[in-house]
Amino acid sequence: MGNMTKNFSQDEFTCQCGCAADNISPTLVDMLQIARDYIDTGITITSGIRCAQHNTSVGGVVGSAHVPVDIGTGLYGHAVDIKVPTSQYRYKLTPTLYKAGFRRIGIGDGFIHVDIDIRKPQDIEFTYYKANHIA
Repeated sequence: MGNMTKNFSQDEFTCQCGCAADNISPTLVDMLQIARDYIDTGITITSGIRCAQHNTSVGGVVGSAHVPVDIGTGLYGHAVDIKVPTSQYRYKLTPTLYKAGFRRIGIGDGFIHVDIDIRKPQDIEFTYYKANHIA
């Protein structure tokens, strides 16, 4: 099914601007596969690698883990955003991401961000919601 793992192919992680950047961290993809095996349903990647130009165009932060950088393992992107169509799916997915070893999880509107960027604070869960968001 996939050429990187049982369920994931390189194309899922390619920069969406058309530049063909696709150097995603193999460690990250292996962890996603572990989460996929735990959840026993599909995981849809909505954003993987972002070249610096694409990261800027989508409003990504400077130093984004989506943009390839060498943190000691080679020049790779270290983040993905996962589509979360329902709150029930988010409820099921989030614990599987922790079980798979993710230590940085961001919750957004319709997506979950995970990364393995060791330059950033670890053991955190953060949100992308506005400060006045009411759950």
